[in-house]
Amino acid sequence: MRSVPLGRRNLLADHRRLAAGVVGVGLAVMLILLLDGMWAGLRDQATLYTDRAGADLYVLQPGVRDLTAGTSTLPLSTVDTVRADPEVTWAAPVRSAYVVLELHGSKVAPQVIGSVPAQRGGVWSLAAGRAPVADDEIVPDHILADRHGLGIGERIEVAGRRFRVVGLADHSYGFMIPYVFVTHAAVDQVAGTQGKTSVVLVGTDQPTAVAQRLRHQGLNVLTREQVAANNVHVATGIFGSPMRMMVGVGFAAGTLVIALTAYTAIVERRREYGIVKAMGATGRRLVGLAMTQTLALAGLGLVAGGLFFVAGRAVLVASRPQFTVVLTTGSLGRAALAATVMALVAAMIPARRLASVEPAAAYRSAP
Repeated sequence: MRSVPLGRRNLLADHRRLAAGVVGVGLAVMLILLLDGMWAGLRDQATLYTDRAGADLYVLQPGVRDLTAGTSTLPLSTVDTVRADPEVTWAAPVRSAYVVLELHGSKVAPQVIGSVPAQRGGVWSLAAGRAPVADDEIVPDHILADRHGLGIGERIEVAGRRFRVVGLADHSYGFMIPYVFVTHAAVDQVAGTQGKTSVVLVGTDQPTAVAQRLRHQGLNVLTREQVAANNVHVATGIFGSPMRMMVGVGFAAGTLVIALTAYTAIVERRREYGIVKAMGATGRRLVGLAMTQTLALAGLGLVAGGLFFVAGRAVLVASRPQFTVVLTTGSLGRAALAATVMALVAAMIPARRLASVEPAAAYRSAP
């Protein structure tokens, strides 16, 4: 005797309700994927400088542990101390400062990176032009430049000094702020102090041994991994709670949509389920029907959520290119797990309703 796919038939009975449920779950999954992708992008942006600068070690002011929140000031002579180590391949001073720029009537707060021409620590990728060589030259991030109509040859005022744009940097939008590149001497002039630097980048094939010797000389030396982890800690500490709350909202919304859709479908067909139970179906069988319906709805919503995510990411990147949205296998796995958990949680109420349905419901004129 051929079995009747009651769960599937009931799920497909009302196409409008099914479509609304799939869209609702898809939007919740999209929200989870977008937030997870932005979270991964935020972590990537927080480690952008350490990923691109190419240094194995970082010498910072004592007590400073990161390049995001900490303000480091070192004597420029620290570079000579570091270079004196026999296993140091190269050492380069970098001076940074946060400034406020007035661009076309709006204020922008980039981080200015000053490096010595032909040494490490400056612009690592160019979308156009060249790196700064003279002390009145500047290379802004290309997203910042595009937003404010800055081209090569334009003039920018920084802390009362005028700089000429000679290039546009690529892949240089850090955590919430763009990088702007000038020479080390230019930052000295903007800051009004000479003989200082912010960090000394160190290249070496023996980072452990070099770090130990430099620490014995009283220097605060951190590895690239330590600085990157501290940058991420600062970034996630600021935005961690709001993002977790928004993921929770998306999860709750998806669960409610699945539960409402499945529960309504079951209640409206209570009479049919009563017939099934009168014919000998066990409570476990009826609960299985409810679980099948909700899992199928969650699966369709997961597929829809993936499609919505692709479209949503395209819109977000086009309108806000400073934000990075990274899709990883971990993100997909977490979204699939979230959809499954949503379905299981949402199935509880309709499953209990089916388990308690009475065979007499089949003989009532109304459900």
